Amino acid sequence: MSFNKNRAREITTALHGQWFGNYGLARCPVHNDNRPSLSLSDGKDGRLLACCHAGCSFDDIIHELRCIGLIDGAGLHYDRNVIEPEGLKGHSISKQAMKTLGLEDETSARKTEAARKLWNEALPIDGTLAARYLHGRGIDCALPDSLRFHCNCRHPSGSYYPAMIARVDGCDAFAVHRTYLSPDGRKANVVPAKAMLGRVAGGAVRLAKWRGNRLVICEGIETGLSLACGLLLEPANIWAALSTSGMKALKLPKQIGQLTVAFDGDRAGQIAGTALARNAKAHGWTVKVSQPPDGYDFNDLLVDYRKGGAA
Repeated sequence: MSFNKNRAREITTALHGQWFGNYGLARCPVHNDNRPSLSLSDGKDGRLLACCHAGCSFDDIIHELRCIGLIDGAGLHYDRNVIEPEGLKGHSISKQAMKTLGLEDETSARKTEAARKLWNEALPIDGTLAARYLHGRGIDCALPDSLRFHCNCRHPSGSYYPAMIARVDGCDAFAVHRTYLSPDGRKANVVPAKAMLGRVAGGAVRLAKWRGNRLVICEGIETGLSLACGLLLEPANIWAALSTSGMKALKLPKQIGQLTVAFDGDRAGQIAGTALARNAKAHGWTVKVSQPPDGYDFNDLLVDYRKGGAA
């Protein structure tokens, strides 16, 4: 598919998003996005501007748009509004220019510091609103110490919400994932409802530990915890990669073992899961894949399982 001066609007339409005159809002193809979090617009020079408010990188967005045939890769610009340093707010700048100016390292350091501060402020999850949120999803397993609760977490919009904070292990610097909550223990009605803070590439939230070498990798935290609640036939280490780009970039353990890739039913999830499985096989892992039936995710299966057990 080819896009020119109206490329942003056409991509927004193709992603079943909404156009607001000079910009569009659609579901990001990179991460498990139930609410629109991808902003798209055309720059003054005709180049595409793209910004995921959940924190997905520009490169990952472009990769996914290429995979589903929406762009050919020509004439692209990085949306600099994600970081907004003094004097550059409202302008776009290439990633190479960011590196040349030294802005990328400075911004990463600030995000790492902010992520660590947020984690240190957060409370153990048991008995908190975050635990209530998970229980409301049918999740009743023991909750790991990689999850905490923050009662007043800043949202990218500038507002503050309670949030479940997840520590991302295995990446190059300290990073966290935030799930924003409403006071009644449900996911907050805000865009984005989930967001990353820090450089998460290569890492995952480690949700269940087991002494053996069986590893299950999924995309979302709720998916991983649902698997830990009885959907697996045997115990395993369970990691949530947080996004499709996270699955593709995940650093596998050095000790080779048995890997199950549990991916979502959408096309982006299938592509990412297949890439992870292929990479693991190339490194000597024994690999199998697991996928819920059409129209379901693993949390849906858990809820149905609970209903069946209670009947």
